[in-house]
Amino acid sequence: MLRVIAILFVISIFIPVEFYTMLGSVRIEAYRVVLGLALLYAVFNFRQVLQDADLVDILLVALTALVFASFWANHGIQKAVESTGIFAIETLGAFYLARLFINSPQRFYWFNQIFITVLALLTAFTLYEAFTQHRVLHEIAEKITGHQALDPRLYTHYYIRGGIMRATSLFAHPILYGTLLAMFFPFAVLLAWRSHRLGTWASLGGLVTSMVLTLSSAPLLSIIFQTLIGILATFWHNARKFWVSLFFGGLATAMLIEAMSNRGFFGVLISYLTFNPNTGYFRILQWQYTADDIADNLTLGIGHHDWTRPYWMEWMGNSIDSFWLLLILQHGLFALILLLAACLYAAFHTLNLAHRHCGQHRWMVTAWILSFMSLILIGFTVDYFGKLHPLFFFMLGAISWARDYPQWNRQAEELASSGDSSNTVNRDDRETTA
Repeated sequence: MLRVIAILFVISIFIPVEFYTMLGSVRIEAYRVVLGLALLYAVFNFRQVLQDADLVDILLVALTALVFASFWANHGIQKAVESTGIFAIETLGAFYLARLFINSPQRFYWFNQIFITVLALLTAFTLYEAFTQHRVLHEIAEKITGHQALDPRLYTHYYIRGGIMRATSLFAHPILYGTLLAMFFPFAVLLAWRSHRLGTWASLGGLVTSMVLTLSSAPLLSIIFQTLIGILATFWHNARKFWVSLFFGGLATAMLIEAMSNRGFFGVLISYLTFNPNTGYFRILQWQYTADDIADNLTLGIGHHDWTRPYWMEWMGNSIDSFWLLLILQHGLFALILLLAACLYAAFHTLNLAHRHCGQHRWMVTAWILSFMSLILIGFTVDYFGKLHPLFFFMLGAISWARDYPQWNRQAEELASSGDSSNTVNRDDRETTA
């Protein structure tokens, strides 16, 4: 049953956004239905969930309860039930699907390999979309469903740069597509480096090509962060005190910039982390003009209410281009603390155990660390909306198997020894025959 749900989840991620139906005010897409089944499976297998639980589980459940309180305080009980239900499906449903299904390095490998293969196959459509300026996959989906799900601006000149249309493939926005590609980039790189097979290098080339054709800063920033995190992961075990000192040094520098710069630390950071100056300027404005809403609603946030801004900014829309900023704005400071603590605990707990894994599994643990820690950082300049939101929490739960490193190391040693034994037997047989 769980395997079927996991397969359906992978399929649902690649179903175009035009395939949906409305149930009242709730948008129903295939991935939400699948994750709803996953959450029910977790509830019916509560004993197993409880047995495997750690601090991350506690923090995510507390976050869901706080989100319910936030919606109730801002919109009433009916809205709280509806919106928290969707939040729980996309958060706990995705997390526990990964936690329960990806319980071995073999399944972790399978999950990443499937995504990399499908994303590589989409490269041909991405090339066509970018150079012909024809969003063919979305137009086919629109004809089938009658729904136009993409933002109309995606068809305008604002999303054409140097004669190339920013590719979306099957997804709702180039940023989502680029971030999804960057999420699996570390695994694809390490797999190609280890296997030396033409197919793995071709898949990696497809991912890189598609990332470039999104013309988005998110995948490039992800790769930069992944490179820096790779250095940290390589020397973490032997130089932990140095990295802790470097972190607090960086924190002190950020506080100094916040105090001395008229733009503040996040304003300076965002201005240098975006390719388009206009985009960077809009994101700085979002941080500036949501500050009063956050300060006035620090405990439970503003829910789905609109954030206040000057009349001349109404043209900019009410979207927030930061996962972490949107979380604190909608649900308050404690929601931010709970989720950030869960993510950092999972990342650094895994980082502390990485050196204990055998080489056969350590590279997969490293790939997850590079991917997820870059997601944490990119979340300051990108909002994980749509299908990227449940994928974020799926990735959070996808590394739980790494806690059982003695079991997987022992199995790897047994497989290696059995392989050596069979080779010895075959060699003896050949010598006897000779």
